[in-house]
Amino acid sequence: MASPDVPALSLRAAQRIVELSRPWALMIAYVVVSESGHPVLALPVAVATCLAAFVQMHDAIHESLGLSRRGHSLVLTLSAQLLLKSGHALKATHLRHHGKCLGGDDPEGAPAHWSLGRVLFAGPFHILALRREALRIAPRLARKQVLETLATVFVVAIAVAAYSLWGSVTGVAYLAVAALVSAAMPLWASYIPHRLAPRAPAVR
Repeated sequence: MASPDVPALSLRAAQRIVELSRPWALMIAYVVVSESGHPVLALPVAVATCLAAFVQMHDAIHESLGLSRRGHSLVLTLSAQLLLKSGHALKATHLRHHGKCLGGDDPEGAPAHWSLGRVLFAGPFHILALRREALRIAPRLARKQVLETLATVFVVAIAVAAYSLWGSVTGVAYLAVAALVSAAMPLWASYIPHRLAPRAPAVR
């Protein structure tokens, strides 16, 4: 909830169009570059797509895109697929993070208490554990979480089929990038901002 001393920000129509279209425009650019015979050059665009998807997903979680509640829910579902995630599972753990930041029942913030070595080696498995924690925290969203997980499986199947049938690496290469970005989230979305940034202005 916004402080009464800080005016709430709202997006103008042009800003809303940019925010809503950015990850999808980047995804189109990625596909075009990759399919034009430059899959290696397309990889930075894939990384940019993932980061833009993360921003959109986060804004949809907080319903700050100027849409209806149903509209934010749809954007959350779609943008999370670009990161191979269940958007509503992330919403459950992220809102818990804001409610009990770095406390005993803040699974998203747990890596901030770990050593750097543990973050690097256990972080990818923590991402999987968050799916379980999301079901515990928000059982009323379980149906959406399961459907979104099945949608991710479908997306992966399409990418694998495209590679198997036509030799296109576009889908599987993007999935590899998305998986790496997602697996590293405990480092760049939890450990660095909560553990390093407060003590290092350059990192912040």
